[in-house]
Parts: sequence; structure tokens; C-alpha cells
Amino acid sequence: MKRKTRILAAGLALMLSHATCASAADLVWWTMNWNEQKAKDFAAEFMKENPGINVRVEANVAGGLQSRILVALQSGSTPDLIDVQNGVNIPLAETGKLEPLRDHLTAAGVDFDDVLPASLDTATFNGELYGLPFQAEAHALIYNRGAYKEAGLDPDKPPQTWTEFLDSAKALTRTNSAGQKVYGYGVSGGGADQPGNALFRSLPFMWMNGGGILGPDNKEVTINSPESVEAVKFYVDLFTTLKVSPPSTLENDSNALRRLFQVGNVAMIPGATSDIERIREAAPEIELGVAPLPHPDGKETAVILGGWNFIIPKDAPNKEAAIKLAAFMSNAGRQATYTTTFPAAMSGLKAERFNDPLMDAHKTMLRHARPQPAIPQWGQIGQIYYNYLQESLLEGSTVQEAMDAAAEEIKSVLSQ
Repeated sequence: MKRKTRILAAGLALMLSHATCASAADLVWWTMNWNEQKAKDFAAEFMKENPGINVRVEANVAGGLQSRILVALQSGSTPDLIDVQNGVNIPLAETGKLEPLRDHLTAAGVDFDDVLPASLDTATFNGELYGLPFQAEAHALIYNRGAYKEAGLDPDKPPQTWTEFLDSAKALTRTNSAGQKVYGYGVSGGGADQPGNALFRSLPFMWMNGGGILGPDNKEVTINSPESVEAVKFYVDLFTTLKVSPPSTLENDSNALRRLFQVGNVAMIPGATSDIERIREAAPEIELGVAPLPHPDGKETAVILGGWNFIIPKDAPNKEAAIKLAAFMSNAGRQATYTTTFPAAMSGLKAERFNDPLMDAHKTMLRHARPQPAIPQWGQIGQIYYNYLQESLLEGSTVQEAMDAAAEEIKSVLSQ
């Protein structure tokens, strides 16, 4: 047994060698690969203001990030500051390995009144704040104005209700003047990064309709309620019955949907402001339109709040310096530059880069954004939901049967 323990310890040490090889005076900041240069620029600015602190920036990729962080937390050999998706902040806090931050950051001058409240909810576990939000994002409806015109629709009047949305999706599903098959809407039904893609794009349908996977207290299972089933059926029918979503739906994640939009095969997709930027780069000839997500008649729209938070491990070797760096990055102007979508510090929205009229709908959706349930079991629950959503898309069972089965599994997870 001792030999196995030594082998495991050696393996963990090898996985974390990049952190431990830094000198004791180094503050190690795990950022994401797309933000590496920005993080290095801000680290240089921070070091100039704090000459006694040396910051070492190390880039991660999204795949396997949560597992890598868990290994670091469990081993006790950790970086000092880590960028994490807000949806994993609570599960990481539940390990007991994160530093509670509100008192530290308040003393360091962080203005929490400027932070989007829903973003703070993504970092709050058992009444304590275990992360500092720096990026907030919400999906809106991105549509091809040219496809609207070809289909006889008014591109200045995008759909507001589900009824209008269905009418538009049906009209847009056609063969265009170039002989290309166009589908009205891109349903996310699969892909490598699951359950996140499908969950982000379908759970809001339930919320808009008065349902959800869980009730407001996160204890009652509501995934098979009439409101939830009606919403999931609406989402599934776009592919199975109405056929306004492409045949590749069961493999389509967010990247696939964006590519299909860029080449003109799909006329409407849900997406973030970062999708707008990528579409503009890849297909500048497409005339883009953006609108709030359509909602059921007589009800309000809703969307999942996405984004990123900073966390500090409880075993961080340079904890005080990490708190200083997090406070430094709480500045709204810095967040406005560092983020790929919107800053969590709301005053940062005044930055010039956010004056683009095509971002207005996403700003509107931020006001309707909700965090995912702040419970440790949410990752398991999301996977269960995704499994049965796919079964519905495959027409292996009715939506009611699939959601009933999902409800039983979710109840079991919550009772553990």
C-alpha cells in the first residue's frame, strides 16, 4: 500500500511539475490559452505596481480543465490564481479546497456593488464567496438578414415569441436562389463538449415556459412537469417533427452550428458576442442580425448566465499576492479588455468595444440571465438531462417518457 501511495504521489508531482518548478517567490496564474498574452500584459503591469511580486502566467486549454484543477487541489500543490468557467466554481468550492474571498477582496478594495449579482451567485456556496467573477455572457438570437430577405421575411422584425419563431424557422427552411439547402434554426444536440452545449441552449426554453430541471430551492425535481416537458418537446420537435434543424443536429455543438451559419446552411443560431466576432472574421459577406431570444407568448425570455471567475486555492503558496492580483483584475476597465465577451463588472460595459449595436441584444439578455443551480450535484444532473434529451432527439422514447426517467435518476442523485 505504501508503494502505491508513493507512486500516486510521484504521478501527481509530475502532472504539476510546471507549478512546482517555479521559485517560491513566483505567483503562478493559470489563464486560458486564448487569454495568455492579455494575462501576460496585465501581469507585467501588476508587477510594475508591486515590485516585490513576480507573476508567472501559464496557459490551459478548455478540455480537461476541471479535472486538472481537481488534481491540483487534492494534491496541495497548486497555482495561486486560476481562471474557471463559472459553472464549475461551486463544484470546486464543495471540495473545501478553495479560499473564501469576500472579506479578503473587500479589504483589498473590490467594489462588489459593480459586479452583476447573478455572476456573484455562480461563486457563492453555503453563504461564502469562493470566486471573483470577471466575465459575464448570455446568448442571443443571431440571424442571417440576407436569408430573411430571400425567404420573404422582414430582417428588421426578428421573432419575439415562440409562435413567430416557428413561423420564421419554417419559412427559412428552404432551398435558396443559389441551390443551397438552408435550415431555419440550429439545434445543439451533440458534439464533444457535452452536456454544456445542449444544456445552455435548451434549459432556457424550460425556464421561459415556467419550468426547469429543478425548482427554485434546487431540491424539487421539475424536469418532468408539464411546463418543462412542453418546452423540451418544443426544442426537440424543431429537429424531429418540423425538420427546421439540419440532419447533423445530433452531432452539432456550438462550433458546428457557427460553421453551418457561416457557410449559409443555417439561418438562425443562439450564440454569444464572441460568435459574432468569429462569424465576421470567417464570413464578412453575411449581413448579421441579432435579437433577444424568443419566448412563449405572454411570458418572458430567459437564458443561462455564462462566464468566468477567478478562484484562489486554500493551499495557494502565495495567497496574499494572489488576492492582490485578483483585486487588481477586478477593475472594470481591465476586465473589459481581458474578457472575450462582457465584463462581470458592469461599469466596464462603457468601454468603446461594447458600443457595437449588434451587442445590444446580448446586453438585454444579461438582464434575463440566470446562473445554473449552485449545487455540487449539478454536473451529474446536467449529464443525466443530456442523456435523455439525446434519447428524445433520437426518438427512442417520447419526451414525457424521457423526462420521467430523467426525473427518477436526478432524485436518486439528490438523495445521496
